[in-house]
Amino acid sequence: MSLTEDLAAAERPILDRLNDEQRAAVTAGAGPLLVVAGAGTGKTQVLTRRIAWLIATGRARPDEILALTFTEKAANELESRVDVLVPMGMTGAWVSTFHAFADRLVREHAIELGLTSQLRVDSPAEILVFLREHLFELGLERYLPVGRPDQHLRSLVALFDRARDEDVSPEAYLALAERLMREAGDDPERRDRAQAELEKARAYGRYQTLLLENGRVDFGHQIALALRLLRERPWVRRQVRDQFRWVLVDEFQDTNYVQFELIKLLCGPDANLTVVGDDDQSIYRFRGARVENLLAFRDAYPGAREVVLTRNYRSGQRILDVSHRLIQHNNPARLEALHGFDKRLKAARSIPAEVGHAVYATASDEADAVAGDIAGELAAGTRRAGQFAILARTHQNLDPFAAALRARGIKFHRSNTRGLYSRPEVQLCLNVLRALADPDDAAAVHHALADPLFGVDPADLARLNARAARRHRPLLAMLGHAVSDLFEELSEGSRDGIARFLALHRLLAGDAARKPTTEVLYAFVSESGLLTRLTAEDSAENLERLQNLNKLLGITRRVSPLLAHDRAGAFIGHLDLLIEAGDDPAAAEVEIEEDAVQLLTAHNAKGLEFPVVFLVQVVEQRFPQSYRGDQLPLPPELRRGADDDQMEQMREERRLFYVGMTRAQDRLTITSALDYGTRYARKVSRFVVEALGGEAMRRQAVAASPVEALRRHAPPVETPPARPVPLDDDETLTLSHSQISAWLACPLQYKYAHVLHVPLPPQAAFVYGIAVHHALRVYYQHRIQGLPILVDDVIRVFDQAWTDEGFLSREHETLSRERGRDAVRAYVERAEREPMRTVAVEQPFEFRRGPTEILGRFDRLDRSGDDVTLIDYKSTPVPDQAAAGKRAQDEARDGQLGLYALAYRETRHAPLAFAEIHFVGTDLIGRVRVEDEHLIAAADRIDRAAAGIRRQDFTPTPDPRTCAQCDYARYCAFSALRAPA
Repeated sequence: MSLTEDLAAAERPILDRLNDEQRAAVTAGAGPLLVVAGAGTGKTQVLTRRIAWLIATGRARPDEILALTFTEKAANELESRVDVLVPMGMTGAWVSTFHAFADRLVREHAIELGLTSQLRVDSPAEILVFLREHLFELGLERYLPVGRPDQHLRSLVALFDRARDEDVSPEAYLALAERLMREAGDDPERRDRAQAELEKARAYGRYQTLLLENGRVDFGHQIALALRLLRERPWVRRQVRDQFRWVLVDEFQDTNYVQFELIKLLCGPDANLTVVGDDDQSIYRFRGARVENLLAFRDAYPGAREVVLTRNYRSGQRILDVSHRLIQHNNPARLEALHGFDKRLKAARSIPAEVGHAVYATASDEADAVAGDIAGELAAGTRRAGQFAILARTHQNLDPFAAALRARGIKFHRSNTRGLYSRPEVQLCLNVLRALADPDDAAAVHHALADPLFGVDPADLARLNARAARRHRPLLAMLGHAVSDLFEELSEGSRDGIARFLALHRLLAGDAARKPTTEVLYAFVSESGLLTRLTAEDSAENLERLQNLNKLLGITRRVSPLLAHDRAGAFIGHLDLLIEAGDDPAAAEVEIEEDAVQLLTAHNAKGLEFPVVFLVQVVEQRFPQSYRGDQLPLPPELRRGADDDQMEQMREERRLFYVGMTRAQDRLTITSALDYGTRYARKVSRFVVEALGGEAMRRQAVAASPVEALRRHAPPVETPPARPVPLDDDETLTLSHSQISAWLACPLQYKYAHVLHVPLPPQAAFVYGIAVHHALRVYYQHRIQGLPILVDDVIRVFDQAWTDEGFLSREHETLSRERGRDAVRAYVERAEREPMRTVAVEQPFEFRRGPTEILGRFDRLDRSGDDVTLIDYKSTPVPDQAAAGKRAQDEARDGQLGLYALAYRETRHAPLAFAEIHFVGTDLIGRVRVEDEHLIAAADRIDRAAAGIRRQDFTPTPDPRTCAQCDYARYCAFSALRAPA
């Protein structure tokens, strides 16, 4: 078959079943392209198929394509869909979030900006805590109240974020403030305003300087730094443009001003740029999104091709008609009004869609009616629970509906309702740390003992607290005497729980004084039996708890470099500051397919669809919410968006309501109540009238029946816990070398590491290896780009990547660090004497074998003539050259080198000549010629592991040698190292 026939064959399935509008968007040629994709018109399908079409028809190599979106979930979905469509071995397009792309760009060229490549990306709460510590370096007077000097910090940071999103530099802000001061003359009001803006402008400049001097950025700063890099370094701009010849942007209506400027610099004037979006679904203004970007795309690219998708594959026509009637109230600030587009959506499904509105007397009546409606359909068998969704403006508005469903025993699922610090397993860990940091903290000791892990009877605990209060002694001190003078009065379970807590506290107290918090925390979850308990039963609840513990351990690792002395007391003190500043990360959510009613906010429902949707609590001041402006607004002279914030907020609230309406497929019910427990009756939302017309105002309030009113007080009906669903045979499974090796070594080890994500203690070897890899990566990046770098610069990079966790003692850490420095220095000095052959470092790869996707990263690729050599660094030593050579042979035949050689062939369509292991810290190099047998063995390893994982086969295969190297052996019930019972 010829190349032309190959391309035609690859193109056919990509264009299959597309309508004319979608096909035009997918097959548009070079140049800028605007795709206006209304709700339910197949936006993601168009984007993924356009990427696949560019690759399959030979218009672009995968690595020449960059697709940008806003969330990791969206990026992963986009990437997986593309991988299914493109020919075998043609994967590798860059699919990334804006922030991940900007972060990588900045880190790779940090030296060009005078920054460290080890930049720390801080959360909003971490930024606030950092500024508290540097408060008096901001030069504040007006905004530094004597009683609470940090009172205005949150508002100031919001102002600085807004300025950065609008591409307003500290210099531009200061220039405006100085001009206002000059123009104010003797006018006291104008001078007062000018002085306020001058103080804010100077604080903005100091804020930026403080962050960068301390190696910190926030999420908005990542984009601004990437934009600055492309503006100030033309050669970097040219390099990036040459690499990414095709750029695609998803959800373009959600970009802010800086992101659009970054895109324009990234693409250049002759842009192969595709943007997909819908101005009627722009709902993230609070994150800086500017619907104006979509409206102004034509101005930025006058010759852009435009495709409008109006064929809706989700909803019935009645739902689409009332939604369009609503959104037209945002005219004239819509594409339809500005450019004459016809955006009326046409239903592809000929179904008799229903739209209704009901008004109830009270919030309880409203919730009971919705729950009763769902219960009726479930009882009749006409629908499943998972086909219903209840959408509200805020999470709090969903509370009564959750209670009503629970009372009827209807399974439901709520997302993002509880923060990490409110989860019981996390509270237990924090209470134990508090008790270690301060043994007199009676509340921490009380709550730890009350946890089911220790199981002290509440009545016994109350008596112990009372005895401690009478004797004026801390609870922990009382516990030492509990087994003696209260022994007979306590239950057996309480005595056992107290004894275990006291023993554990004594064990951990010594560690808490000597070791970093992460190690102490891991020792607790391991020694207490908490990990054993959570891994013993395979359930979604236990999986969530394990992932929450992982997130908490991640926080301790993140906080540790900020502390002058990383110990439990300092950590708890810093964490309290973060919590006070509003920090409460989202708890882990296990994505499982369960038949349950979905309770969501309208924001969370974006991108989803349901046969039946209830839009609830649709009254004034709830949906839409009341206008709340910025406490410290950006001066109007510097703003690039809409002038009328209040009007623009109302338009966004209307767009959000439109998004909620268009989630419905068959039936949309809008509900309101007159009484939500406030002094005055509520008014039905203006959005109901705008969508449904005057008939909405003729609704009468419906009160609950006596039976329904009594049902509210019944105890909730327990529903069985949901369990994960096994993988389908054709479902994309993503694996790495470590995952494949783990399953082949022992399937249960794979489950612990990659399904349950059981946390592991910090490991010194891991810290050492990461620092070495990072130092050598930066060194070779400079050499590839022809930039100067000294050995001392490389050592500084090594030090920046170093952490002190996982070492046996301070002496062990100091010795390891010095050995690491010596090893890197010797390696670089030797490399300086050798000819430069390196062509790539830390280069990611991905390829597919059927539905299995393999991901990884080449440490380094060298070229000599036509031969390419793969180089992998190892920081663990080998005794001699013979051992180094054997290690390379083993890795090629049955390990990482063989897999990576296969990856090279699949992604580069060329053979790899050699593979080497460089044992950093010695002069030893293991080298092997890559043969076909190595590639065949690697493919077989992939297939065996993938087949077992798809079967959900996690049967343990204990073996003394394997178990001795397994990090989970200490509490694995099947470990071959355990003594016989």
